[in-house]
Amino acid sequence: RLAPLLARFALLHTGLKIQLDLRETPWPDRHDADAVIHIGTVKDSSWVARTLQLNERWLCASPGYLRARGSPSSPRDLSDHACICIRENDEDVTLWHLRPGTGTETRRSETIRIQPAFVTNDGTVARQWAEQGLGLVLRSAWDATEALAAGTLVRVLPDWQFDSAPVLLLVPTRKGRTARVRALVNYIEEGHVAHVRTPAG
Repeated sequence: RLAPLLARFALLHTGLKIQLDLRETPWPDRHDADAVIHIGTVKDSSWVARTLQLNERWLCASPGYLRARGSPSSPRDLSDHACICIRENDEDVTLWHLRPGTGTETRRSETIRIQPAFVTNDGTVARQWAEQGLGLVLRSAWDATEALAAGTLVRVLPDWQFDSAPVLLLVPTRKGRTARVRALVNYIEEGHVAHVRTPAG
């Protein structure tokens, strides 16, 4: 979804050279970048963060896994399941925070400590493991949507909300911005950010 957005931006600014660097590593202050699109919260950065998308995360599993292991009916059931975790941004991936969804506000929020059966720093690998029936995975809505539509994954505990992983645009402070960075910020602020929203949004 990012590549098409940059392609449209480049067509409007034909003199620009675009270099797209995709990384799974935690956020550093990137002095060699004009702008960074980052998924997840950012701590202790000197750059300015603008939220592009709140980016809900959904708990999913393959139909085969749920037939074999059963589907959890409450957050506390998660301790009895194989969980696939994604290690990113130095966060504690074994703590899952759940809030009641719309219409179920009488429930209390819960925090569950899970024991990961599989851990990776690559979200695509984690989703593929889940599709292969290895366990439950917590994925961004935009990444899970196609698998849900294809039937290779189904949502688990859909009436609970997990912590979101916001999609952020990180740019230097106003003093340090170049003309090309200002053009990108203006492009996004004019409404083109809709192109990176999830299909459900």
